[in-house]
Amino acid sequence: MPRYQNTFARCLLSLCSLGMAYGSDLASKRLLNIAEKETQIYQKIAENPQFYSEEDLDRRINELVQSYRTYLLDQPDDVSAYILYGKLLRRVQESDQAFLAFLKADELDPEIAVVKQQIGNHLAEEGKGKAALTFYLQAVELEPETAVYHFALGQLIYNFKDEFIKSGVFTQDAIEREMLKAFRKAAKLAPNNFDYQMRLGEAYYDLNSPDWKNALLHWKQVSKQATTALQVEILDLHHARVLGKLGRSDEAQILLDKILNPALQNSKRQVLEEIKVH
Repeated sequence: MPRYQNTFARCLLSLCSLGMAYGSDLASKRLLNIAEKETQIYQKIAENPQFYSEEDLDRRINELVQSYRTYLLDQPDDVSAYILYGKLLRRVQESDQAFLAFLKADELDPEIAVVKQQIGNHLAEEGKGKAALTFYLQAVELEPETAVYHFALGQLIYNFKDEFIKSGVFTQDAIEREMLKAFRKAAKLAPNNFDYQMRLGEAYYDLNSPDWKNALLHWKQVSKQATTALQVEILDLHHARVLGKLGRSDEAQILLDKILNPALQNSKRQVLEEIKVH
């Protein structure tokens, strides 16, 4: 929830600026008021997940949905409102209605990266990889310095790689190259994002012929950025696996002996079995 709050706050600020360009000051203040009510609801949930009863939360969410709908009846060309409305609908799992909201936003302004991403997300969830790819690529083109768009592109390429190769969208070499390119860019743009760093390292395993040497270099680099004991052990686990694959079993065993976290013991046994370290 804290991550959601930060993301939503940034989105709200940018969209309010956008709204000022599309509508009157009065309309923008009205939209801001609706969005702030939404923020307050989720902040309370973040502080105390039991703050609202299920019935009370449903009522408040329905009121928000109705507020956005009423606003859009009065301001049918407000791109910001369609984006905020669409995000709320996705959050409450009204994905089809959210998709329509994002399509409308895209119709009003086809140059907004977050809209392209949201449309692509829906298409990907519906199993329409080729259609989603078009929108993900547009999001990257519109905001090439935003890490999450590159990360999403890499995930899409990985998830639909068989379909893309079979249909001729990519060759095997090209799809691996583009997947790594996307994950590398995300990791470079967000060097402190542990999830992005992890996914890049794992992407070297996903190649048709795993690139253990580059994986090893990556884990060595990322290990310098670990901030918790759990992160250190997760990275040691990956480091050990790669060392084992490269025939450096003694070094792998030293690292595996340091992995003591109970949550990682099953993964540790799997690595031991995989690289045959005893």
